[in-house]
Amino acid sequence: MRCLVFLRGVPGSGKSTFVRENNLEPYTISSDSVRLLLKPPVLSVTGKPALSQQINPRVWGLIYSLIKSRMEDGDFTVLDATNAANADIAKYRKLVKTYRYTALCVDFSDIPLEIAKERNRRRPAYEIVPETVIDEMHSIISRQAVPSFVTVIKPQEFYEKLQYKAADFSHYRKIHHIGDINGNYMALMQYFACGLKDSDLYLFLGDYAGSGVESAENIENSKIFKFLISIMCRDNVILLEGDREKRFCRQAGGEEQMQVSEFADPQHIVTEMGQTGIKENSVLDLYNKLKPCAYYKFHNRYVLVTHGGLSNLSENLIFVGAEQMIYGVGEPEDAQLIAASFNKNTNENIYQIHGHRNPENLPIKNGRTFNLCSEKEGFLRTVTLDKDGFHSKKINIHEV
Repeated sequence: MRCLVFLRGVPGSGKSTFVRENNLEPYTISSDSVRLLLKPPVLSVTGKPALSQQINPRVWGLIYSLIKSRMEDGDFTVLDATNAANADIAKYRKLVKTYRYTALCVDFSDIPLEIAKERNRRRPAYEIVPETVIDEMHSIISRQAVPSFVTVIKPQEFYEKLQYKAADFSHYRKIHHIGDINGNYMALMQYFACGLKDSDLYLFLGDYAGSGVESAENIENSKIFKFLISIMCRDNVILLEGDREKRFCRQAGGEEQMQVSEFADPQHIVTEMGQTGIKENSVLDLYNKLKPCAYYKFHNRYVLVTHGGLSNLSENLIFVGAEQMIYGVGEPEDAQLIAASFNKNTNENIYQIHGHRNPENLPIKNGRTFNLCSEKEGFLRTVTLDKDGFHSKKINIHEV
């Protein structure tokens, strides 16, 4: 999920070993590996093979592009490099903010310098770093702090800090799951005719606005956004990100900042929002509130909630990309297969609720998977959970 991890320490401090021992290779971008992809070892002035330092600008430019590409999909990523200077990490600040990432730094500075040098001497010849360089990096790490947007942890804290744990929502009376709204403002208002109760939790699954281009529909979309903005800061409201919201904001002018994008062509939903008094900054604030998933415990039940739907509950959700949580596993027509796979792969006290896909118009309940996407226009699907179990409901906008 949206987490960027920097490994920080001198050569020989154990960073790459840490990656191997914790099975992090699929998630790791290694500066040495990228260097070798660009250029094989060259002869040094001493006649021994060495990694070329002449290609540094290309190496770090490529690493930046790779990390940015992964962040666009919300993938968990580890950067295995010395990351000694403050500036080495600070250059990713805007990316972290733009793509709503959490940034962590695993600090290996406690490793004694002599141990790191001894390990360095045992490396293959082309990987050996001059000890004067190690001394310089050690000095920089000692003098320069990690940027404030990054949380520093020790290697032994890694899995405790990175484990995505189920939030305990058992103190709520009831949990409401509101499926894909898709511009159905009247149906949404019927569901909330009595308002929101502090005793309950409200979890919205994404795809809030409709996709049409008619001005009337865009006005309905604006009303939905106005409602969501009015409740987004409540402690008992969780807003998930749907595929439509992912397309709704984009990078502005090639810079690492976001602006509201055109939602429908030729009509601007933003224009319609302006007519109802909604400012673009408020929409961006709403966008920043959106989460890729919710995973919680309610008494003896565990519930995974995403927009797109997953085929299994990963041992640690941090390793599942936000893109897959938003768009789901497989193709849209795989909804029934995904439900069957999830029911097969998980324990009987684990449930899943999702929207986004339902071309076959499946019922809401499919084993322990609940599908809150309706392929019929004008319908809103919901599921509530209380001590007695799950209760599903369909609202038909044409009957409102």
